[in-house]
Amino acid sequence: MRATNQQTLISAVFEAAERAKNDLTQLVPDLDRDRAEYAVASVLLEEAWVAQR
Repeated sequence: MRATNQQTLISAVFEAAERAKNDLTQLVPDLDRDRAEYAVASVLLEEAWVAQR
């Protein structure tokens, strides 16, 4: 995977993670926003790397 493709993927993942974080924290207001976003981004990136193999 080329660097530009990787950057595009990473940007898309973090945009999706931010949207998910906003939805999750509306459902669970006490949720740590930064940790929720990081957790979602981690899962999405792992899935993306596995799919690229």
